[in-house]
Amino acid sequence: MTLSRRGFLTGQRQNMPDGFPLPWWLHQPGCDGCGRCVNACDTQIIVLQTLPFIDFSHGECTFCAACADICPQPLFAPRDTQPWRLSIKIDDRCVAFQGVNCRSCQESCEQQAITFHFNRLGVAQPKIHPENCTGCGACLAPCPVSATGLQHG
Repeated sequence: MTLSRRGFLTGQRQNMPDGFPLPWWLHQPGCDGCGRCVNACDTQIIVLQTLPFIDFSHGECTFCAACADICPQPLFAPRDTQPWRLSIKIDDRCVAFQGVNCRSCQESCEQQAITFHFNRLGVAQPKIHPENCTGCGACLAPCPVSATGLQHG
């Protein structure tokens, strides 16, 4: 996607991918679509279609477990396990790779899974620290060009 300067400054961006499961979701049938998880989510990132999924364009997951706790079905793993295996990725649309100083993803990442380091041309480049990434999605919505994403793994 090519983004104009006006689009960058006004926050226009591509639609973010959907389909990320809820934290601790066991991927088994049984969800009846009651929507309790949607209403329980403090950050309002759960969207219900046929099944509930996370829409990170609305915010980040705080791992409060309200969605899992309110669900009447046995669809979630215990909360003392890892909520999911998602980690950050940054693709070549990142404006830092184009010589533009932008650190919106780093500024939104409390876990410091993304840091920036200067290269020989003087423009700081992103560096991912997967060991710090929780997959919360905080870095996704602030990216003006949709260069940040989450991947399974």
